[in-house]
Amino acid sequence: MPNGPVPEEMETGELAVHIVSDKGAKDHVLLLARDPAGVRVREWHSGNWSTGPDESVVSANALLTRLEGVVRNRQRIEPDVRTVRSWLTATPH
Repeated sequence: MPNGPVPEEMETGELAVHIVSDKGAKDHVLLLARDPAGVRVREWHSGNWSTGPDESVVSANALLTRLEGVVRNRQRIEPDVRTVRSWLTATPH
């Protein structure tokens, strides 16, 4: 599936990121939202699928460093890091 801009009518101000691991054992889903202090991250993983996400606010640089490390460890990220970086720098609607 090609990555591209989200149609304006579908823009929620949030971005979902799926970290895909071999056989799904270490999959994570991150829901990102812009926050005055950085990026609000709601994160689901195998330890909390049924109980709710871990939540934190991190800097954009810290988030990108984490995602780039995931890619270096040969996991796939959907959308890719370039798309996440673009979303982080885009002016919110």
